[in-house]
Amino acid sequence: MVRLCLTMDAKGNGWAPAGLEAWQLVQQMLADLTKTVIEDSINERELLEGLTVVAKATALCTEISVEADPENPRFSDMCTDNRLIGGSNPDGRYLLAMIRGDRTYRVTGHRGDSAYLGFQVLAGTGLTPRRMAAYLGDRELRCYSGTFSFILSAVEPTPEVLGTSQWVQIPEDASAIVVREYIADADSELAAMMTIECLDSARLQPLSDDAVAQAFTAMAWSIVKLATLHRTIKPELLEAPNVLVTAQSAEIGGDVSTPDNLYMIGSFKLDPDESLVLEFTPPDTRYWNVTLESVWHECLEPRRRRSSVTNKGVRPEPTGRVRIAIGANDFGHGHWLDTGGRQRGFVVVRWLDNPEPPALHCEVVRGSAD
Repeated sequence: MVRLCLTMDAKGNGWAPAGLEAWQLVQQMLADLTKTVIEDSINERELLEGLTVVAKATALCTEISVEADPENPRFSDMCTDNRLIGGSNPDGRYLLAMIRGDRTYRVTGHRGDSAYLGFQVLAGTGLTPRRMAAYLGDRELRCYSGTFSFILSAVEPTPEVLGTSQWVQIPEDASAIVVREYIADADSELAAMMTIECLDSARLQPLSDDAVAQAFTAMAWSIVKLATLHRTIKPELLEAPNVLVTAQSAEIGGDVSTPDNLYMIGSFKLDPDESLVLEFTPPDTRYWNVTLESVWHECLEPRRRRSSVTNKGVRPEPTGRVRIAIGANDFGHGHWLDTGGRQRGFVVVRWLDNPEPPALHCEVVRGSAD
């Protein structure tokens, strides 16, 4: 009977026309992305890593688009030890809950004492590009004895509903709330804890064709977004390797970054006996980190490889200067970040609190420092 239903449905007898069309869009997107990975790879390793990024993006986007329920939301971690895609910061957390602009939500939690905590509301549905619609950073977040509470809604709540909570206005097409938390020292810092609840959820209804179609369409858009960052975020850097340029949050994309971060981004292209040495004096900021990424903007096995470091993990020289050496081998040129033998990839530096860009010297050196 199941086989019969699927066959009849696939022939287009009128069942779920929007859902089927949206699912076919997902299939086409995956086929197109496969071609993109093949075209943009320069060796077998990049091809294999690119295909796994597409698979990981599909798994993540299934969770946040198809499995998510804005009527009964929860914060889920977009990253795992083996899934740090989309240019994520491995020295932090990225939580996400799906919401709707016509609902009211309350977020409550405990701040902890991590280096940074920020809440970003995204808007946009279907194939509409996502945008940042609201932002609440930890310096604006009201905490009472370490706890916080804020309400997300399009219309200001009544005093009875609002109580002592902050109000964050959201647009009608609000679609998600993203939590970013940066941790400078995982051994000593306490991560934040939080929950989200919908205050006016509707009665549970059976799946509708339109709702499933919207979920599949959002899934397709998100997969493409995550798997093609190498083509959309300063792709020209791959043609001018071993140099870092300054990028404001808006240049990276308002849906994948926040306004209180300053970025420096570049690509590396190195032989096994070469190191890319970064030398700089860090600005006066409470947090910064350096992260290596593959050409597909996936972090380089940070749980098993020294491919990222925060301001708490590197010791400056007596002059205050910091030297970071990037390469396949540790030749003693500075704090070593391991490329894992990859021929090329990206380097991302995050400076919290949007300071003035520091002078950063980049140099490719060959062999040992001795």
